[in-house]
Amino acid sequence: MKRVVARALCLALFVSAASTASSYASVDLRASVRSPGSQISISYFYDNLSPDGEWFQEPSYGWVWTPYNTSPNWRPYYDGHWVYTDYGWSWVSNERWGWATYHYGRWIFEDSYGWVWVPGRVWAPSWVAWRYGDDWVGWAPLPPGADWDDSRGLSFGDVNSIPSRDWCFVPQTHVLDVNIRLQVTSVSRNVTLLQRSRDVTRFQVRGGRPANVGIDVAQIEKRVRRPVPRVKIVDVDTPARGGGRPVGKGGLGFYRPAVQPAGPNQRPPHAVTERRTATPNAAVKRRKAAGSGAEVRRRHAVEQPAPETHATQQRHVPEPGVQKRTVRPDRPKVAQEPAPRGKPQAQDKGQTQEKSSGQPQERGQRSSKGKPQDKGQTEDKGQTQDKGQTQDKGHGKSSKQGETP
Repeated sequence: MKRVVARALCLALFVSAASTASSYASVDLRASVRSPGSQISISYFYDNLSPDGEWFQEPSYGWVWTPYNTSPNWRPYYDGHWVYTDYGWSWVSNERWGWATYHYGRWIFEDSYGWVWVPGRVWAPSWVAWRYGDDWVGWAPLPPGADWDDSRGLSFGDVNSIPSRDWCFVPQTHVLDVNIRLQVTSVSRNVTLLQRSRDVTRFQVRGGRPANVGIDVAQIEKRVRRPVPRVKIVDVDTPARGGGRPVGKGGLGFYRPAVQPAGPNQRPPHAVTERRTATPNAAVKRRKAAGSGAEVRRRHAVEQPAPETHATQQRHVPEPGVQKRTVRPDRPKVAQEPAPRGKPQAQDKGQTQEKSSGQPQERGQRSSKGKPQDKGQTEDKGQTQDKGQTQDKGHGKSSKQGETP
């Protein structure tokens, strides 16, 4: 009987220890991974993004945000890379605020501020339009007019209405590069590349969320000649871990809670109360000028023939020896009389002396007597007679060039 009681007690202790360990494991799991049903208010964006940008009120869209310290050629979805996940093409940003601005809301170029972000409430792996063709892949941020509905999908009037300055184009073989901004071509080529590509923007609903499946992954695999990895998206509990960082084996962590509307009295901290009426700095001015139609066409007209012109010049550059003969041809050789034995050698070919006047006479120039000179000869008294020799007139003796009788 005692043995039975002891065994029962040991069994109870073992079950209790196992349940405690399992509860700790489940707590750790919940602490690192948050369920998709978690919610935040849109005011969470106000607090989280304020250190990295400026909030101001736009009449058409309400509170909008613009980032600090962006380069003149910066565009949304520029600094990061693409990953193919179970929700299609997902953008992994190198900017710490990218967890919100590239997965919620829309982007628009505002004249006084440059690029500004309009907050949204629906998460997506990326809110971009796609173009494909002629060995190029292009994407651009969707404007606020692109609306999403779970039953109807994406509603957007015309992708062709997106300005050319908004697009990023890269060769198809580099679409999976980690530092893809190094492959983005000049914005001045976008006008031509838009004409040589077609719209392939396409969204689906997967698991109750938007999925960006614009480019056929099989076509990309043919171009890069290797399989494109399929990655699974994992929900995490903080924005710091939710910008597309690796989680476990083959997973990417994204912070994607449901977003509730802000209250009537909620506003961003340190928000700008007065709207700017002029371009704030030279960087915005350059971004605006770079995207204007006339400027883009002018720069493209200069850039397009540049490679052909360079190639033509390269084809017509002669070899060093040929170039030397072309630029500085050798003078025809004239038979030189042998110098008398014991006499000093004359000066080099083509040298003459004009000690009395201080200037040499050029080829074909007439002498003081009105007779044309032979090549390398002068007829003045005391000057060289034949090539390489000087003669003392009246004495019949040759002397060194430059001596006077």
